[in-house]
Amino acid sequence: MNTTAARTGGFTLIELVVVMGILTGFLMMLTQLVGSGMTLFTSGEISQSLADRTNQARRVITTELSALRGDAAGRDRTVAEDRLLVQELPIGLPARPEPRATRVQVVRAAVHLSPEREEQLVEAMLVARLAADQPDLSPVDLQARLTELRAREPMRGIGNLLMLPWRQEGKDDALLELRAGWFLPGQQVPSGRDELVDPFEVFVPGGSELPALVVHSITTPILRDLLHVEFRFWSQTTTTWRESASGGALSVWDSTRGGWLVDAAAGGVFAFDRGPQSFRDPADDIHPHAILVRCVVAQPAEYAPEGLLDAPIGPDEERLELVDGSQFPGSETGGWIKVDGEWMRYDRLSGNVLYGLTRGQRNTKAIEHGAGVRVHVGREIEFVVPVAHAKDDWNG
Repeated sequence: MNTTAARTGGFTLIELVVVMGILTGFLMMLTQLVGSGMTLFTSGEISQSLADRTNQARRVITTELSALRGDAAGRDRTVAEDRLLVQELPIGLPARPEPRATRVQVVRAAVHLSPEREEQLVEAMLVARLAADQPDLSPVDLQARLTELRAREPMRGIGNLLMLPWRQEGKDDALLELRAGWFLPGQQVPSGRDELVDPFEVFVPGGSELPALVVHSITTPILRDLLHVEFRFWSQTTTTWRESASGGALSVWDSTRGGWLVDAAAGGVFAFDRGPQSFRDPADDIHPHAILVRCVVAQPAEYAPEGLLDAPIGPDEERLELVDGSQFPGSETGGWIKVDGEWMRYDRLSGNVLYGLTRGQRNTKAIEHGAGVRVHVGREIEFVVPVAHAKDDWNG
């Protein structure tokens, strides 16, 4: 009788197995729900971070380009001071670039300076002048002399901008920073040869007149963790922003048409170049109507990479295998990727493989890549900055 009572009060083996199966299924469903929630949360975080950083890039670049200075008439001046010069030069400005080296756009332009920025530049200039002329001044006397000289220095609100992309320090060669430096008109900087030079009088930055180390030292990062920065300029002959053999926007510019942009070594060929006689002719100025900015920001490094290269590829290969194609955020029907310092286009994604690679795009060089290298997609934005002082080639 006691045996029967004990047997009716417990669970059979089959009942235990059924219950364990139900619990296991419930736990698996719970795990999947939590995993999906974490994936959605991470994806949302990445998307928001990219959106914030693209908005920041738009604001920063728009602010700098909106400050470009020029005069739509300018015929009463004897010197063309409002110059815009854009060259395509090897990244890092090496003195002896390798063949087909990756190229970036180096922008030198006359700009309007904010009062705060001009005050900083004037103070730095005066401090350097006093240090050179009166090196024995005490800190108190130095401050007194600085206050006296600053009161005499007129504020003009004009200056010059030097802006260019540079490889960002770190292990990932794909990442760029946008560097900029601001200068007073005619301001000179040490050239590294115990001489002073005006960065806006040098034909090609990176040579002996203005070495790359000097350019790096006189500029500062205004944007970081970028994959690409590109400018296109709307001229009087432009009919489309798209790439076009005729009617397309220009990638180089020289508003004075002073005979600088005449070959690839000088940074490109400017369609409206008129030779050295135009350099100081104020009636020969020509400025773009608008500037198209194309910028790609990288996914934050703290998140899992968009893709990883599963096997090495040479500079001529047309397919690329990913470690896990299911997590790759790029389109299955083609798009852009950047691996190390090289941009590529792919035609399609199938499984773990990107097919139909077009190598060495966006002025980069096709190179070999090792296994495990990060494959970047990033977030691309395009926007147009109008140029208020646009001036066509009215001279014929």
